[in-house]
Amino acid sequence: MNTYKFESGTKSKIFTTLIVGIIILALGFGISALKYKKASNPKVEHVEEHGATEGHAEVAENSHATHDEAQADTHHADNAHGEHEAATVSSPLKIFLANFYALFLYGFFVCVAAIFFLAATTIAWGGWQIQIQKIPLAMTRSIYLFLGLILAFAAVFGHDIFEWMHKYLYDKADPRFDEILFFKSDYLNPTVFWIVSAIVGLLSCMLAYRWWKNLTAQDEAPSLALFSDSRKISAISIVLIAFVISTFGTWTWSMSVQPHWYSTMFPWYTMASAATTMLSIILLLIYFLKSKGLLPGVNANHTHDIAKLMFALSVFWTYVWFDQYMLIWYGNIPEETSFFILRRKLDNYGILFHLTFVINFILPFFILMKRDSKRKEMTTVIMAIILIIGHWMDFYLMVGPPMVPKGGFGLIGLGGLLIIGSIFTYITLWSLSKVKDLSSSTHPYVEESYKHHI
Repeated sequence: MNTYKFESGTKSKIFTTLIVGIIILALGFGISALKYKKASNPKVEHVEEHGATEGHAEVAENSHATHDEAQADTHHADNAHGEHEAATVSSPLKIFLANFYALFLYGFFVCVAAIFFLAATTIAWGGWQIQIQKIPLAMTRSIYLFLGLILAFAAVFGHDIFEWMHKYLYDKADPRFDEILFFKSDYLNPTVFWIVSAIVGLLSCMLAYRWWKNLTAQDEAPSLALFSDSRKISAISIVLIAFVISTFGTWTWSMSVQPHWYSTMFPWYTMASAATTMLSIILLLIYFLKSKGLLPGVNANHTHDIAKLMFALSVFWTYVWFDQYMLIWYGNIPEETSFFILRRKLDNYGILFHLTFVINFILPFFILMKRDSKRKEMTTVIMAIILIIGHWMDFYLMVGPPMVPKGGFGLIGLGGLLIIGSIFTYITLWSLSKVKDLSSSTHPYVEESYKHHI
């Protein structure tokens, strides 16, 4: 039995990262505000030239008239350019909302993936993961925070995040009436949104609470009854996550940000991205805890299994990534290409869109394919960090472009990642420090974990 102590040095590092994130966020806000202000003011570049022309008016009256016409055309073009630039440059608030809302969704679904990991390995009579199961358990404790932030953003900034929340889109007398959204209004309306959000939120919190209570109780008073209860909780967790939390959560909070588009693969896509990140975080925390002299029974065989799952889920994520487009192309549904058109154009998010494919598939596929690479600490740590960043980019692409069609991914997002990442890390490590038996040494299958070899 061993217990993690949340040291002041670790807290200081987390706090420093948080401060760096705030500084980067402020810098990003400043730069975005300057760009937005500049784009919002029409340019008047030809005042001096116009004055000079008036000085030579007596030279040629016809030339003067011609120049006035050209000057008027130029001024009109300048104003049109200013209006166009203002339309394509989003406000700092809009960029902030897009980035932070994506981060909240990212954090929430990573926590859901941690619950699913506990449930899937328990229901499958898994033994290899017993010594590390307290890590995903601690990760689930952040689900309350992310859920609260998602709902708070929806309540305060709902009309900025969700296009379908504007009532005029459903008024047939209004020129802005949207027939597609009117057709979907039975689901896309505030009443259904809050009912679904309440159900998804309550079920998520219930599962996180039940897992924490069950596994910590097994440390204090181990019994076969508690182990049997954990298997019941596992079965319930898998059903609720697969059919309610993941499905309706992604439809309501994520896919509806771009309401004209839909994909039956989207819940799978979201969870594949979140699960890959969850495994990457588990791997990093294993090495962190071992550096503190904890988890002595965890070895290269356990980290190898985590790396294998990272590799497998990266391939699965790519399958869904491609499948969403392939089904649209194969089914000849051009109206569904709007999702990809918005993200693939190079002057919008084309570079980021294709970069996520390289980071989230090409790199893990070729680096983690070999057995030796999955057993090397430095290789797997670097790959885990890369995948966390890559899937953060992926989550932004899920919801960011409809809110900020161009130029929304940058310093504000990076600052947000450091801030939210610091808070998530603090909550996770604090939760680990509250666990009495980090290695779950009283679990019935712990011997299998000690003897695990591949």
